[in-house]
Amino acid sequence: MMNASTNKKLCAVIRMDQRCPQSAVSTDYQRPIEMKSTNERLPAEPSGIAAESRWRHAWILSLMLHAMLLATLLAFLTEAAQHGTEETGRTGGIVLVDIESKATTYINEGDLASASTAMQLLSEPPALPSFDHGRLLDDDGHSLPVADLASISQKIVEGQLTSDKLTQSTTNADGRVGGQVTTEVFGVKGTGSLFLYLLDRSASMEGYEARPLRAAKRQVISSLNSLTEAQQFQLVFYNETTKLFAPNIGSASLLFATDANKSRAERYLESIRADGGTDHLLALKAALALGPDVIFMLTDAEGGFTANELNQIANWNRSGAVINAIQFGVGGESISSDRSLETLARQNRGQYLYIDIMTLSDFP
Repeated sequence: MMNASTNKKLCAVIRMDQRCPQSAVSTDYQRPIEMKSTNERLPAEPSGIAAESRWRHAWILSLMLHAMLLATLLAFLTEAAQHGTEETGRTGGIVLVDIESKATTYINEGDLASASTAMQLLSEPPALPSFDHGRLLDDDGHSLPVADLASISQKIVEGQLTSDKLTQSTTNADGRVGGQVTTEVFGVKGTGSLFLYLLDRSASMEGYEARPLRAAKRQVISSLNSLTEAQQFQLVFYNETTKLFAPNIGSASLLFATDANKSRAERYLESIRADGGTDHLLALKAALALGPDVIFMLTDAEGGFTANELNQIANWNRSGAVINAIQFGVGGESISSDRSLETLARQNRGQYLYIDIMTLSDFP
């Protein structure tokens, strides 16, 4: 049964713009309820349960936010403390920074010492067994079985000499292929690995029963035969023009002194006949263009070089070739005032030789 107090509370929770329904009043209550005008609003009575619920929710939310802030602050302080400990504990050293990845690497004294030790071990070869009065000893000082130390040492020396000889015979100091040898023409010596024989074949070389040309051919063949396969050579014949020995069509370069090439060169020499005039300058330009080490120039003509031409020849001589000049003549030493052949040889570290063809042997 509802009493008057209960009915009053029920009417209080009804929306203020509505009337309290008649059904909400208990039938047992005989006193009629006096209703107020619809224009008046019922006073709102606060609910203690709802206020307490809202306060509790706000307190829980505040507690959660503070807990999250506290946890974040604690995590930040812990990480900062760890980094501070690591940096404080580092010793002085080297810092390497990778520009691309921005990575930082620290190298301290211990790392440097370890790296230095490793490099030293790699650079130092293991110790070889030691000798003690003819005995080969191991690391503990015990004798090792050895057949014959003297013969072994001899073989090592022989192998080294063979190796040095092969190296010398294949590569020059400037990196060019070919061993250094000394050959000669009419006693004029030349040392190198690239030899060029420059022969005058003008008509005057056929004079006096072709003594100059025949003697020149014979001397060149003898010089060629003294070369080995490690050296190279070329023959240049000239009058007003130049002609090179080219066993292969289109070849105009230095050739290795193989037996086959030397045989071809000898046959080619024998086929040469003299005619025409003489142009030293053109011939020297063609010869120096091949970059030889030594040139043997054989002619019966005077040099006739001017000072400008001698300077021009020196400019052509880019390989630093030694130019030896051998001049044929009749009678004693040439009495000509032209000494340009001697000057040519002297300026290019060579020798000059005058030969009286009448003194040549093996000629009728």
